[in-house]
Amino acid sequence: LKLFGSRAAPKRLGDDLGGVCSYRVAMQPPSEQWRPPVPSDDAVQVTHVDAALAKISCAKLGYFEDRWTEQLMRNTRPYPRSPLIHRGYYSRVAAIRSSVLRFLSNCPQGSGVQIVDLGCGFDTLYFWLRDNPAIWRDDLVFFEVDFPEVLSKKISAILKKQNLWPLLDASSQEDILAPGLNANGMKDLRTKHLRYVSTDMRLNNELVSAMSAAGFQPNVPTLFISECVLIYMQSLHGDSIIEWAGHAVPDAPSAFVVYEQFNPTDPFGKVMVDNLMRRGCPLLSIHEYPTLAAQRERYLQHGFDQCVAADMNQVYDKYLDAKDVERIQRLELLDEFEEWHLIQAHYFVLCATRAPGGGAAVAGEAEGDSASAWIHKVPIGAGPGGGAASGPESP
Repeated sequence: LKLFGSRAAPKRLGDDLGGVCSYRVAMQPPSEQWRPPVPSDDAVQVTHVDAALAKISCAKLGYFEDRWTEQLMRNTRPYPRSPLIHRGYYSRVAAIRSSVLRFLSNCPQGSGVQIVDLGCGFDTLYFWLRDNPAIWRDDLVFFEVDFPEVLSKKISAILKKQNLWPLLDASSQEDILAPGLNANGMKDLRTKHLRYVSTDMRLNNELVSAMSAAGFQPNVPTLFISECVLIYMQSLHGDSIIEWAGHAVPDAPSAFVVYEQFNPTDPFGKVMVDNLMRRGCPLLSIHEYPTLAAQRERYLQHGFDQCVAADMNQVYDKYLDAKDVERIQRLELLDEFEEWHLIQAHYFVLCATRAPGGGAAVAGEAEGDSASAWIHKVPIGAGPGGGAASGPESP
C-alpha cells in the first residue's frame, strides 16, 4: 500500500503507500518558486527498493514468509517502520499470494501453466512458490518483466547467492544465464522455470518480441500480475499492456491480478497524489480511472470477459485468511485505525478473467460444463478453490 512517508519514516512506503502517514498534518501550500520534480523512469524504478526494504522488515517480524528478498538487496540496514506500514504490506502480499494460489489450484495439472509478473522489481514470488513443495507445480514457467536496469541488478544479486541456485535448477552461472545477448546487449536469466524479460513494457512491439524470445506460449493458461505498475504510466500505455494481456493467450484461459491506487478526488486521495508527484513519480493514469467501476470497465474493454475489484478494506476484512489475519494482528499494536481504513480505501485488488470463447459467462453454460470456466473462480471472493496465503508457522 502506498502511504505517504512521515518524518519518522520518510517515503518508506515506497510503491504502495505514497505518503499517507502525513495525512493528519495540515498540508502547507508550496511556495511560488517551488516546482515538482520532473517525472522520470528512474524515480519510478526506485520504488521497488522501498517496497523490498519494507517487505524485509515485515518478514523479520513474522508477517509473512520471505527469506529471499534480503538476499537480493545490497542495503538491508534496519529502518524504523510503523505497524501501519507493516500491516499494509501484509495485506498486499497476502492478497496477491492468495490470488496466485487460487489460480494454481484451479488450473488443471500437467498441461502447463504460466505466470507473468509485470514490473516485478525485486519481488520474490517465484522463490516463495518454488521453495514450498505443497504449492509448487513442475509444469509452471514464471516470467519476470521489468526495465533492463532493474533486472540486471537482480541477476547480479542472484549470481552471487549460490544458495538460491538450486531453486533455479542450476549448479553454475552458465545454467542461469542465456547463452546469447538480448536486444539491450545483456544476458537474461533463462532457466527451466524462471525467465527474465528485460524490456520497456510501454513499447508494445518490444514487449511482444521479448516475451516470445523468452518462450512465452499463447496456448497455456496464464496469470498476469501487476502491483503498482500501470498506475505510473500514461493511460494509453497501460491500456496497451492490458490489451496485449487480454489477447496474448487466445487458446487458453487467462487472468490479470492488479494491485494499485485509486480514489484520488477526496482529501486523502489528493494528498496521496500530491506526495507522489513531489517524489517525481506521479500517478499518471489515476484520474482516467479513478473508481473501481472505471477500473472494471477498463479491463472489460480491453479483452477480458469478467472483472472483480474490491478496495483493501474489503479484502482485508472479508477475503484474507481470518486466522492468519488474527495472527498478524498480535505481532504489533496498531492504534491508528482511522488512518488505516483511509489508506486501505485508496488501494484495491482487481482480477480480470478471460476464457477462450468467453467461457461459461458468455456461452451461458452451467458452471463446470466448460473446460475453461474454472478461470472465473480465480478472483478473491469468487467461490471455492484456493485459500489465502499463510504466514510462517505460529509460535
